[in-house]
Amino acid sequence: MTRDQTSSPRTLKRRRLQLTAGVVGAIAALSFVPVAPASAEPSIGELMDSAGRIIQELPIDQNGSGGYDLESLFNLLVPQAPDGKAPPQVTPTGERRTSCAQVTHIGDSTSVGIDSAAKVTDPEDRLSAQYKRVGATDSVLDAAGGRSIVEKVDGEPNAVDAITSQLASGRRGCWVIAMGVNDAANVAVGSSVDADARIDRVMSKLTGQNVLWPTVMTSNPSNKAYAPANMRTFNTALQKATGRYPNLKVYDFASETQDDWYVDGIHYNAAGVVQRNRLFATALATAFPA
Repeated sequence: MTRDQTSSPRTLKRRRLQLTAGVVGAIAALSFVPVAPASAEPSIGELMDSAGRIIQELPIDQNGSGGYDLESLFNLLVPQAPDGKAPPQVTPTGERRTSCAQVTHIGDSTSVGIDSAAKVTDPEDRLSAQYKRVGATDSVLDAAGGRSIVEKVDGEPNAVDAITSQLASGRRGCWVIAMGVNDAANVAVGSSVDADARIDRVMSKLTGQNVLWPTVMTSNPSNKAYAPANMRTFNTALQKATGRYPNLKVYDFASETQDDWYVDGIHYNAAGVVQRNRLFATALATAFPA
């Protein structure tokens, strides 16, 4: 387990711009959000700088067009439908601060080593440093290879066991549940415990505590139990669970992933780990703002 270190934000590389008229209009409107005092009208240069910063945050269309995803853009602007019926979907945007002073990160093999020098050379890119960047000054990482919510590998604690242990040690506050990859695969090959029941087992342990649960994704893995379609099925159950648990926020990390972040279609390479750490921290601040 590891605790926080100092950090500063990292940025994603710039992507090629391909905008529709609707997106241009949205950006133009957004560029006026930081309102200047009545006596100081913003200059054209200031507006362009604001638009440039916003463009860097726009979601890429996952259908391969190379352009920006209009639907995701407007989810970014309005995360929840006005009628309140849409599930609360969290999209990390900009530099945020969280009300979570304490965060416990429960993960599988995709989280192993993400706070260590062996996997992340720059201390500022490590998980605890990224959580500290957004204000979570006390973080614990509890991750194990092969971990799922239900099954155990070589007698190691599953996710429910890990949560139980952390609660017994006095951990409270906010939780990031970076689980679901192995669960999606286990359900796909015939587990009698479906995705809904798996999610319920976790959430029943965390009543009254803030939970951020990122969606999961893979990229053409050799083991077809881990196919992206199975990840999407789990993600659908996760989104549905927000209707049962008001303390659950889902961050659609799956829509942010890039194929070149993976080393084997399941686990992340160095660049992928850095981006994932940064996105998880910003999502925490977006879900539970200061």
